[in-house]
Amino acid sequence: MKRRWFIPVAVLSAMVLALSACGGDDGGGTESGDGTVTVFSLWGGSEQEAFKKVLTQFTQDTGIKTKYESIRDFLPFIRTRLAAGNPPEVGVIPRPGVVAELARDDSLISLEDLGLDPDKINENYSDTWTTLATVDDTVYGVVAKANSKSVIWYKPKSFQENSFDIPTTWDQLLEITQQYDSKGKKPWAVGAQGRDNSWTLTDWFENIYARKAGSENYTKLFNGDLPFNDQTVKDSLTEMTKIVNDKYVAGGIDTALGIGFVDGIGRVFSKNPVAEMYMEGGFVGGIALGDVNPDLKVGTDIDFFQWPTIDEANGNPLVGGGDVAAAFVNNEDAAKLVDYLATPAAGKVWVSTGAIASPNKGVTADDYPNELVAKEADQVKNAESFLFDGSDLLPGTLGQDFGTLLQNIIKSPDNMDSLLDDYQSDAESAFAAK
Repeated sequence: MKRRWFIPVAVLSAMVLALSACGGDDGGGTESGDGTVTVFSLWGGSEQEAFKKVLTQFTQDTGIKTKYESIRDFLPFIRTRLAAGNPPEVGVIPRPGVVAELARDDSLISLEDLGLDPDKINENYSDTWTTLATVDDTVYGVVAKANSKSVIWYKPKSFQENSFDIPTTWDQLLEITQQYDSKGKKPWAVGAQGRDNSWTLTDWFENIYARKAGSENYTKLFNGDLPFNDQTVKDSLTEMTKIVNDKYVAGGIDTALGIGFVDGIGRVFSKNPVAEMYMEGGFVGGIALGDVNPDLKVGTDIDFFQWPTIDEANGNPLVGGGDVAAAFVNNEDAAKLVDYLATPAAGKVWVSTGAIASPNKGVTADDYPNELVAKEADQVKNAESFLFDGSDLLPGTLGQDFGTLLQNIIKSPDNMDSLLDDYQSDAESAFAAK
């Protein structure tokens, strides 16, 4: 039975504010560790630095050292290491579809086999998040961090100078886009270079599709129950290309496909900006302030508003994501790290950096260090409904392939039909093998 990801806001309401007990047992594992845990994730920049602070605190508390490595093309790398019999002890897995695939291949160690108590650990999380780490009723990890992706970043000072109000509808956002263009300014930047950055385009599509086609169709599409060449997909892509095109993106589509995600942020928020707005998740704030331009002033030079409504009948759902920490090796050091990452103490260290929002119930609003990340956590708490990042739910490499598909569509919109037909053929095979 396929999982459904349309989550009412009542399930989310306790996610940020409620206090909870600490995580599971002190750690288990069937073998002794060697005093060092190898950890892989795809985080770089400020996200990596934030995670390293969590790992540093873990070492101070336990005496267990960690060796961290950032891997951008996560699944192929993990597959290679598994085939060689040399996986990392702990990995932070970027997609629940990959969690399921690795668990069903017996590549992951369940919390119970690690000697941890899944029920006690799950007390720190709502069902929204525990489901992401659960495969066939077995819990394989913990959601280490979460974020909203229904976020559009802008410059408050620029909006004020141009007498723009915060848009609440898609038509209003299109009007602002057109007005910026008429004033000789490039409204948008996009960074979607190669497979490693194509996910930024999937986030564009998912937010539009959720608001135009509705949550029910969104769930069907990313569960394999609605074809990717359906008319609802084509209609949403048509809306997407009203903004993501040569006219409105700084440097045009060729530039967008030639620069990375962080470079895209810089085109809006560096000391030499060339564009006015950027669409990406709440994590942009930490990267912009930490990596791109530390001189930015929140509320003047940088801020965000939530994605506007497209069809009132479909409301304004929040699209978000999360990363699952899980063990590939069963030893006591790995077990202790997974257990630690589930605690409110780890969550508090993490959010203190301003780089992430935590799904841990023991992390409260007062633990966030700046207005931007606290605002993101509040957005999640008050969302009408929650939809997990669709491409992250797709099996195998289909999620990354979806980003490649969108790269090809924004480059050649006239080829949309044939590109979608080809992708749907691949999707049918992937879901059949799931």
